[in-house]
Amino acid sequence: MASTSSPILLTRRSNLVQFRIPFSLSLLVVLLSAAVPALAQQSPIDPNWVQQPRLPELPPMSNQPLLPDTLQFRLGQTLEHDSNVFRLPGSLPRQSDTYGVTTLGLKFDKRYGLQRIELDVSAQDYRYQHNTALDFTAVNYVAAWRWSLTPRFTGNVTANRSEYIDNTSLVQSTGVVNHRTEAAKAIDGEYDLGSAVRLLAGVFDRSVNNSVTAVSIANTSVTGGDVGVKYVFNTGNTLAYRYLKGNGEYNGLPTSTLPSRQFSDVEHEFSFEMRPSGSINLLGRVSHLERKRDDSAGSEFSGVVGRVNANWVITGKSSLDVGVIREISSYQPNALIPSYFVSGRVYISPVWKPTEKTAVRLRFDEGVRDYKGSLEPGYAGRRDNLNQSGVSFEWEPRRNVKLAASLAYDKRSSNIQNLDYKANVLGLSALVKF
Repeated sequence: MASTSSPILLTRRSNLVQFRIPFSLSLLVVLLSAAVPALAQQSPIDPNWVQQPRLPELPPMSNQPLLPDTLQFRLGQTLEHDSNVFRLPGSLPRQSDTYGVTTLGLKFDKRYGLQRIELDVSAQDYRYQHNTALDFTAVNYVAAWRWSLTPRFTGNVTANRSEYIDNTSLVQSTGVVNHRTEAAKAIDGEYDLGSAVRLLAGVFDRSVNNSVTAVSIANTSVTGGDVGVKYVFNTGNTLAYRYLKGNGEYNGLPTSTLPSRQFSDVEHEFSFEMRPSGSINLLGRVSHLERKRDDSAGSEFSGVVGRVNANWVITGKSSLDVGVIREISSYQPNALIPSYFVSGRVYISPVWKPTEKTAVRLRFDEGVRDYKGSLEPGYAGRRDNLNQSGVSFEWEPRRNVKLAASLAYDKRSSNIQNLDYKANVLGLSALVKF
C-alpha cells in the first residue's frame, strides 16, 4: 500500500495546492543512498516494495531465504491520486483526492543454532490532501519463530497483523471508508516419522475487525486447532491433509441482536507443492469448509474453498504468476441480518525485466461474488463482478534504492442499483533500504 518517509505536508495558497516533503527527509534519503555501498551483483527486485492491487486475503507465512544482513530498515514515501476515494457509483458526485503514505519499517532475520527468528514490522502513516478525516496510521507486522527441537521435530510460532482500506464494503459514502484489520496467531509442529511421512498438529487464533458495521466481511474471531499428515516425495514435492476445527464469534454485534453470536467451523484441507520442471512451481490449498450456527440458518454455509497458484520462470528476464481463488465468507449488511457470499477469482501477473535494475509488472484480477442466505429487502440475488488491474514500472538505481510509478484500475459492477463504482489510482514511490 505504501512506502516510507516523514508525513507529506499540505499547504494551500489561494488556489494552489503544494506538496512539501521536509528538507530534512530529502537530505536523509540522499545521504542514505550515498552511504550504503552498491554490491557488484544487484539483488533481484522485490515485488513487495511497490503497492500491488490489494487482494482481500493475508499473505501466507512462508520460510524465506536468509537475508544478507540480519537487521534491515526501510524508509520511503508514496504519493497517490485516487479518482474515487469513497468508491461511489456514477449516480453520486465522486470525490478524488491525493494522499501521501509514509512508511518506516524494519526486518530482522537470524538463526540461532536450530532456531530461526523472523520479524517484519512497519508503520504506515496516511495523510489526505482534502479528506483529512481519513488520515490514519497502520502498524502491520509478520513475526515467526521457526523452532526445532531435533532435526526431525520442527514447527513454527507465528503472528501477523494487516490493516488496510476495504473498498468493497457497502458503507461507502462521502466521508466514510472502512478500515479492515486482519490478525492471526498460530503454533504448529511437524514430526518426521521416516519413510517420507510426517505428522502435523497446531492451534490458531484468527480475527477480522472493521471500522464500520455494514461490511462485506463480518467481524469475527475464531480459535481452534488442526491435525494432519504430510507425505514428502523423493522429488521434494509434498502432499498434505489437515482436519481443522474452530469455534468462533461474530464480534461487534449487540448482545440482544441474535439468540447466539457463536458458530463452529469444520474444514478438511488438502494442500500440495509441486515442481513439475525447474522453471514451474505449483502451490495449492483446497478445502471443504462448513460453518454451523444454532440460531440462524441464513448465515450457515458449506462448500469448497481454496487457492491454486502457478509460477513460471519463462526466461531470465520474464516470469508469470497465475492463480484461481474460491472463497466463502460471512457477510454483515447490518446488525440484524447475518448472511454469506461465495466468490471466485482468477488472476494473472506477468513480469518483464528489461535490464538488471528495471522491471515492468502487470496484474489482472477478475472475480464474481454471489450473495446468499438472508439478505436485506431489495438485495436478493445480488451478484457483483469485481475487476482489478494494474501496471508498475520499477527502477533500482542502487541495491538499496528503488523508485516506482504505478497505475491501478478498480471496478465493481453489480446487478443491484447504486452499487457500481470505478476508480483509477496513480502512484509514485521511493524506497530506501539500509
